[in-house]
Amino acid sequence: TIIGAGSVGAATAYSLLARDAASEVVLIDINAEKALGEALDINQALPFLDNGDIYAGDYRDAAGSQYVIITSGMGRKPGQTRLELAQANVDILKSIMPRITKYAPDAIYILVANPVDILTYTFVKYSGIPENHIFGSGTMLDSVRLRSRLAEYYNKPTSMAGKLK
Repeated sequence: TIIGAGSVGAATAYSLLARDAASEVVLIDINAEKALGEALDINQALPFLDNGDIYAGDYRDAAGSQYVIITSGMGRKPGQTRLELAQANVDILKSIMPRITKYAPDAIYILVANPVDILTYTFVKYSGIPENHIFGSGTMLDSVRLRSRLAEYYNKPTSMAGKLK
């Protein structure tokens, strides 16, 4: 289950299916039409992949999910402080938590939305899910950005398959 059908959620869904890391993906978003559109777009690419199924759904469709990836949240607006952004995304997460944990209480949760450390802590504190079932992407994005910048500087491939030495 992926909650949030924006750019990160849609890219995550496609990547999971393209890498054969998931056989079924449900996209959930407050904007159901957005989730449906992304699911339909990705579904049209599935004939080029080995297997998999994707659809838009709601929290009930998350029942039995092994993994729940939370990508939903707002991006920072001009003039908005990081603290204001953090509060807005904590509020969004708190509205999602009871709905998703009701249907997927045994899932492993992966938080990707920002600020990831604050949101991960909030999920641990308020969700009722055991903390060993909750992970945040941490500074992975910062590490990838640094790697990309170094690769650019040294004129090396940026893919993870490339060698940055």
